[in-house]
Amino acid sequence: MKFKVKNINCINCVNLIKNSLQDEYGLIDIDLENKILSVNLQEENLENFKNEFQELGFEIVERI
Repeated sequence: MKFKVKNINCINCVNLIKNSLQDEYGLIDIDLENKILSVNLQEENLENFKNEFQELGFEIVERI
């Protein structure tokens, strides 16, 4: 799945997201320039992922 995201501005943001969520949700790739997050996510884990992502202080704008 790919998402357009907000509030990810630097490599520290990327590392926080990866360190916090990769163990549970698998490999996460973030394109800082275009603000695109890619993760191999199962549909049943989508809501939990969104909630945990927002708890870190970031926002998913839309699924693309």
